[in-house]
This record gives sequence, structure tokens and C-alpha cells, in this order.
Amino acid sequence: MGRTPNFFIAGAAKSGTTSLFHYVRQHPDVFMSRVKEPHYFCVPDFPERFEGPGDQGFNDNTMRTLEDYMALFDGVENERVVGEASVYYLTFPQVATRIHKFNPDAKIVFILRNPVERAYSAYMHTVRDGRETLSFEEALEQEAARKEQNYQPLWWYKEAGLYAKSIETYMSVFSRDQLKIFLYEDLADAERVVRELLSFLHLRDDVHIDTSIRHNQSGKPKSRAMYEFFAKPNAVKEVIKPFLPKDFRQKLGQRAKNMTLVKDKPSPKTEKMLARYFRDDVLNLQDLLHRDLSGWLS
Repeated sequence: MGRTPNFFIAGAAKSGTTSLFHYVRQHPDVFMSRVKEPHYFCVPDFPERFEGPGDQGFNDNTMRTLEDYMALFDGVENERVVGEASVYYLTFPQVATRIHKFNPDAKIVFILRNPVERAYSAYMHTVRDGRETLSFEEALEQEAARKEQNYQPLWWYKEAGLYAKSIETYMSVFSRDQLKIFLYEDLADAERVVRELLSFLHLRDDVHIDTSIRHNQSGKPKSRAMYEFFAKPNAVKEVIKPFLPKDFRQKLGQRAKNMTLVKDKPSPKTEKMLARYFRDDVLNLQDLLHRDLSGWLS
């Protein structure tokens, strides 16, 4: 089959894409890129570099040439599914046409989340990482200005939650049997989501996939020092590393990071404002998906 990517997890950001990436890569017939979010097909829409606080890591992982992008798949052997996960493939509708030109037989998966919840989760992600210094309401007011200042789309708390136009574009470019769309709520039964995904990819389902961990969760650290101990490399972890299997270390570390985070919600006033902002887009999306999204509007 070669090493040409034929599978894309295309967003939305903060909706469970990291978990799905880690679940599907456990299958022996799947090869996922060593960099989770190369965003190669977004490059024509990106500035030369993003300038938001802490955006350098995103710049480093963005593959801006075809050569660099294809190098992410050098390890492919006999895997039937070769993929990657770039959340902003949903943010920029024109990406659909670029992926289709690259591989017209590609399969695309989306996970969509209540955009009010998604906006706040993105905000708490930047708070978690010590990058966001404004209140949620102040950050919403600064969103347009930050976009002009080349902050990456993670900071576009509202705009990145507008899904309908992009989903409609993907539906016009790809056949319906090439698209699979989950809702964030579906991940409450992650095993069922994985079974449906494997069926969509025509992969055997007699493989154990560990879905016990939710990856890349947002929240406010109970202790900044404790969160960073588990989230970043340090001497203690380097000493322990040789004595623990890699998969076990990663699972333990992810669970420990999640335990250091406190969940929070925006104010009811802000929630209502955002629900009004997203209302028309949600109604359009509901028509496209033929799924009841009324809970997102309440």
C-alpha cells in the first residue's frame, strides 16, 4: 500500500482527537505519524510563523514541505491504514480540496463538541499550560486582535467552534462513505466509537484497544509545580524510565496529569452569550448531520 497517508483525523480541537489518535494507533494494521499534528495541508492558510505565547512548539511541529511531511511516514511497513491527526483541518474549509487532490480515496474522521464547551476547554488548555493570562471574557474580547497578531487557532476560542461551513465543504468534496463524524458525547462509550471507527476503516476488530485514558485534558492545575512535574521531562523521570515499559509509563503519566487538574465552567452569562453566537451554525450543522443538537443550544 505504500506510505501515502490515507486517513486523517481532522478535528475539532479540544474534542477528543488526541484520545482517538492514541486509541487507533494501537491497532497493528494502523500507522500514525510520529508528530500528531503536522498540519501540512493548512500551510497555505498559515502565516510564516505563529506569534502567540508558547506557539513555538506548534511552529516546530508544523510540516511546511512535502518532503518533511512524507518523512513522518518513513516507518510504514505493511500497515493498511496510514494516518495523522491535525485539528485545524476543520478550521480551514479549503483543506478539504487539498487533501482530496493529494489522495482522493482518503478517509476523514471528525469529532465535534458543543462549541461553548469547546471554547472554554481551549481557554483552559492555555491556562493549564501557563500561556493564558486573561479572564475568559477578556480573552474573548481580544480574539480578533490576537488573530491579527498571528496567534495560532488554539486561541480562536469562538471562531474555531464554527463547524458547519467546513463540514459542508468536506461533504461536497468527498463521498459520504469517506467521512465519519462523531460527537464528543459519543466518547462516553469510547469502546463503541473505536468499533465504529475500525469498521469505517475496514479493519478487523478482534484487537484489544485500551480506551481507559482520556488524553490531553484541559483544566486548571491544582499545583503548577505538580502538573509540570508530570507534564515535562525531569531528572526523576529519567531515572525511572529504564525500569518501566514505555506504554505503562505513558499511561501512568497521563493519568497522573489528569489528576492534577480541576474542571471549571464559564459564567452563565458568558455561556448564554456564546450559545447565541453559535446558534445559527449549530442549526446548520444539525441539518447536515441529521443529528439532534438541541442540547448544544440550551
